[in-house]
Amino acid sequence: MATAPCAQSVRAEPGPVTTFDLLVTDLHSARGQLIVCLWRDKAGFPGCEKSRTALRRVVPVTAAAMHIAFPLPAPGRYAVTVVHDEDGDGKTRHNFIGMPLEGVGISNNPGGMPGYDKSLAPLSPGANLTVRMKYLLGG
Repeated sequence: MATAPCAQSVRAEPGPVTTFDLLVTDLHSARGQLIVCLWRDKAGFPGCEKSRTALRRVVPVTAAAMHIAFPLPAPGRYAVTVVHDEDGDGKTRHNFIGMPLEGVGISNNPGGMPGYDKSLAPLSPGANLTVRMKYLLGG
């Protein structure tokens, strides 16, 4: 299992940056990158590309399961979204009805259309969270 650091640090206040451990599983290839977003509010959820408030990090994919030390601004309840951007273009590809053509995952691994409230998970420094990737159209 690969461990990937995030490229940037985020500080909520002076002092050491705190992180939580995000385990992303069921990646069907080691191509491309993961686009990981941490959501404190539901404005724009789950579309990370246009969000002004979600904390976004891009991490190269190196294995079928990856540990990511993700910056945590402060303890609280957050939602996490992950896109397996296999072509590395920085965007989520969709079909003509809006279904994602690339792998997607969300905290708490809810079924159906992801809702912000169902996706909230308590996070604190050192916490562990697992997100299982789903490839809705077999991508």
